[in-house]
Amino acid sequence: METISEYFEELGHRGHEPLLERITATIRWDILDGDEVERRWVRIEHGDLSTAIGDADADCVITAERAVCEDLMSGRSTSLAAVLRGAAAVDGDPRLAVLAQRLFRTPQPVASGPGALPAQRSSP
Repeated sequence: METISEYFEELGHRGHEPLLERITATIRWDILDGDEVERRWVRIEHGDLSTAIGDADADCVITAERAVCEDLMSGRSTSLAAVLRGAAAVDGDPRLAVLAQRLFRTPQPVASGPGALPAQRSSP
């Protein structure tokens, strides 16, 4: 698993995200780690992405513990799910928190419950 620093570095090198071509906004993540706060932000300008570290103003600020942010960036959770369960807070335009999910990996569905299919085994 990559670190948050590696993820934001990769995001900055991505350049253009076609799913965000209609968006111009700044989203900041306040990543809580004990008494420390790491601030990372992404500027989206018609799909062109740039990232930085710092306490710049943003149209939307997402605040969460480091483990929650790691889950968001890895696709194990979504920003909407984290907000709904109280694991993340959004200040500013909440629509941007939902759109920010397009920056992360797609969550992988987990099959469970009575109707779930068993995992396939590979042949020996």
